[in-house]
Amino acid sequence: MFGKKILDVISVFWKQNFEGTFQAWNVVAENGIWYYMGFFLIFVVFLMFLFSQSKLIEKLSKHILLLSLVVWFLGVFVYIVGFYEKPANGFSVVLRSIICSFKMFVVAHELPRVHDTLRDHPSYLMVFSAVHFAAAFITFLFIFKMIGYKMKSSVKLIIHRVFKSKNKVVHLFWGINDASILLAENIRVDEKQKQRAPETIIFVDVDEEKEDNTQRKATLSHITNTITIKNSDIARLDDIEALVDHCYNGPAEFNGVAGEDVDIFDGLHLRTIGAIVKRCSKANFYFLSDDETQNIAGALNFQKDVTLRSMAKDKIVLYIHARRDAHNEIFGHYSQYDATAERKEMKLVDSAYLSITALKQDERTLPVNSVKIDPSTGFVDSPFTALVVGFGDTGQEAFKFLYEYSAFVGSDKKKSPFKCYAVDQRMNSLAGLLREKMPAIGEDELVLTQATVDSKEFWTMVKSIIGDLNYVVIALNNDTLGLSLAVNLFKYALRCRLTSLPMLKIMVRCYDSGNETRMTEVAKNLNKSIEGNNVEIRLFGKEKDLYRYSTVLENDTLLEAMEFNRVYEGSDLSAEEQWKKNFGENKIQKIMTDPEKRMSRYHAIYDVNRRIAQNISNSLHCRTKMILMGFAENELSERLKLYYGYANSRKEKSTKYECDKADETLLLNMAMVEHERWIASHKLMGYTYDPTEDCVHKHHDCICPWDQLKSEETQSYDCNVVDTTIKMAYNKALALKNKR
Repeated sequence: MFGKKILDVISVFWKQNFEGTFQAWNVVAENGIWYYMGFFLIFVVFLMFLFSQSKLIEKLSKHILLLSLVVWFLGVFVYIVGFYEKPANGFSVVLRSIICSFKMFVVAHELPRVHDTLRDHPSYLMVFSAVHFAAAFITFLFIFKMIGYKMKSSVKLIIHRVFKSKNKVVHLFWGINDASILLAENIRVDEKQKQRAPETIIFVDVDEEKEDNTQRKATLSHITNTITIKNSDIARLDDIEALVDHCYNGPAEFNGVAGEDVDIFDGLHLRTIGAIVKRCSKANFYFLSDDETQNIAGALNFQKDVTLRSMAKDKIVLYIHARRDAHNEIFGHYSQYDATAERKEMKLVDSAYLSITALKQDERTLPVNSVKIDPSTGFVDSPFTALVVGFGDTGQEAFKFLYEYSAFVGSDKKKSPFKCYAVDQRMNSLAGLLREKMPAIGEDELVLTQATVDSKEFWTMVKSIIGDLNYVVIALNNDTLGLSLAVNLFKYALRCRLTSLPMLKIMVRCYDSGNETRMTEVAKNLNKSIEGNNVEIRLFGKEKDLYRYSTVLENDTLLEAMEFNRVYEGSDLSAEEQWKKNFGENKIQKIMTDPEKRMSRYHAIYDVNRRIAQNISNSLHCRTKMILMGFAENELSERLKLYYGYANSRKEKSTKYECDKADETLLLNMAMVEHERWIASHKLMGYTYDPTEDCVHKHHDCICPWDQLKSEETQSYDCNVVDTTIKMAYNKALALKNKR
């Protein structure tokens, strides 16, 4: 009995809720639902195939305006046909058709207003539906064009976070510009060359709005802002398999709640990226926009971020595009020697400094190639005259390079004369500080002139020095103006200089990668047209040469300096271990507690970085010394082997070499050249002569002629550098020979 009651209840429930539905379904099925469902499935497959053809979709997106006009005209025609009835007002029909045709693109229709005859006509309905579908498809293309890349990027980020992010090296770029993409591309190239495991590259497209939007929730407006990424940049990012996200303002504008932990990733709605960073083995953050203030502000904000604070110090490095001037270098110095794990290391990426460093690394652009040398003695008796046009960041770095690397010695065993003419249209506002920063460099060596490159004053000066010029650097921050001046100086030099004079190098900086091809072609054709003459135009500072893995991350100049320091010390330790021993935190503490110095931490850090800078200069100056001595680059000659033996024969703290008089004279002359280079570098840092060495007041007793140094032991330090130079050249040539 109880079982029968349960069955009755189920039967009643079925009849009340499902029996009518199934009867209705049977009626629909009898009328051809399977036919329509089959057509729908075929249509879905067609759409999936269509959207899988990315090139076709891209072409359609590029011609979206033309497609819209065609579909709109078809819509007007379809509605005119549908609305027309006799008698009818043609003007009103056309206007109504135009309005209804616009409504198609917001997926709306006016089929109920079509007159009855056509509303039920199969052919008209087919055309009507096709035109409306085309309008809806165009609308979808437009929306997909705006948010499709954002949607795809978000999915890729989530997949990477879940399946691929653990123990990866992460490169996180804040902002998308040519410098950032060039560096990311070169990271991929270096990764393949050295067969490293694939690393994660992430770009955050920063929408820099002035209002405070950092706490705003993500909306449709937030999403559509991703159209700020250019199509050409999207293609380059896809080629290197970069992950991309978007945020408002970025870390520079982020303000957390006072007294609370700061989570910038959460505040900027970049939680997925934050999770990827937490799981990585190492993360490099890049702030490479042209706005130095924004770059530094963003990096400093991340010093307070709770995500980064929980990670080991050596796992995070912040790279900042900023000038290596006095106040910015403090960030790098103090983060480098901060003992706590909370302060992450900050490294400055100075494009002006990198562009001039590239000149130091290229034998063809060294000042030594623009003077006449006596290879038996290494003497340079001719003066060195330079012209720097544009005395901003690059121009000032260029002057430092020329002043230090043209510190030659003449047959009188004194420094060869040097003079640089610096021209800038803002020079009056620059001159005061420049003279104050370098008090030992006077008007006799550095002439500061305010003028424009088209002024009579400028060309009058050029006319007076053209016969003496050895080197010209053009750094006007304007490629068109810079190239024009380079060509004019090139032609003027051909007309006015004697053919017996040494090579005049005209170096012009290329600031915009878009101008590189044009500038290269001009320089190439001019140089080729006068091949064998003594004038040459060369480009430098090209972005693709600056933003490389080897220069920014690996810092090849620092690695060379480390090896130079190891060889100089004659150490059995690795270059990195010896470097840490000489310039690590222990060295800072030793200087601070030295009873004779008693420096503050600030001055101790400055003094250590001064010594680091000298090792970098010594390693970069190697090629200049070897050219003065007449050695070809990377050639393992018998003469080099002989000098390698001389370098190992000299006793410590002595200037006596076990060799014939001519060779010893050449080696000692190179020691004098090194001494003049050292003096030049210290004058550029603001040092002056004083009998008492004082790092705080920038006094040094060695800023004097070599033969006036206080002892042979002091002179032997310059010999040490020359010996190390020869050893480095020998080791490099031997390594290259063994590799062949």
